[in-house]
Amino acid sequence: MLSLCVGRRLKVKGEAFSAVTVINAFATGKGGAVGIDLRVSVGVKLTGEGVSGEIFVRGKKFGDFSLVKAVVETIKNKFSLDFGVKVEIDSEIPAGKGLKSSSAVANALTKAILEELKIELPEIEIVKLGVEAAKRAGVTLTGAFDDACASYFGGLCLTDNLKLELLKKEEVEKLPVVLLIPQETLLTSSLRGRNFKVLTPYVEEVFKLALRGEWKKALVVNGLIYGSFLRYNLEPIVEALRAGVVAGLSGKGPAMFAITEEPEKIVETWRDYGEVLTTRLR
Repeated sequence: MLSLCVGRRLKVKGEAFSAVTVINAFATGKGGAVGIDLRVSVGVKLTGEGVSGEIFVRGKKFGDFSLVKAVVETIKNKFSLDFGVKVEIDSEIPAGKGLKSSSAVANALTKAILEELKIELPEIEIVKLGVEAAKRAGVTLTGAFDDACASYFGGLCLTDNLKLELLKKEEVEKLPVVLLIPQETLLTSSLRGRNFKVLTPYVEEVFKLALRGEWKKALVVNGLIYGSFLRYNLEPIVEALRAGVVAGLSGKGPAMFAITEEPEKIVETWRDYGEVLTTRLR
């Protein structure tokens, strides 16, 4: 695990986690993800107005506060309040790689602000507020309700993102996960206008697989479909499959992941393609 930023001055009020994709919802609006053990921690302090503070991603300062501002505005509008915040956000999740960093920050920050405001909501409503904020910030195409649920609750979550319905949630064995983090970054905003609908008949069948419980098989097929469509080099996934390891593409990519009881089978091979991290399902 990575070390979070030291020197914290604000007490942690909200936490959420990363996740990896089982079914990408771009084509159908229905998707799935499974939680992994990379953490976002958030401290907040209410102020008179505005947004200030610090964001650290894997120990490096991060200067984009657009999602933070969107979360604040969403909560202000929802409850007809006027306030500002100072934030301290520490994230272990690489940004812009398809590992649900935005969903995790939105979840943790929404939870932290609501706690500071002493507003109690059902957990699923906290997740929905975070999704609304992510839409406002433009960091999602479908609302990413699947990613947000897996980030908040852990385990496997299958959802209808358009209807904000959690269709299936189940715990998973805490198996090791190997993450491949290529150097390139792909922002969600760059995908607007892509015709993912051509993938609909194939992704619908994969979603049915996941609903039937064959979610590991589904994530492999999902990765091959979307990876090909987005023109990624799929050799890392192919090499994992040759080694008898389940592997897929997370979100829009470029991050790929493998789930295996023997992570050493994959770690050295994948180092040829980028940075490699190891964690666990959550």
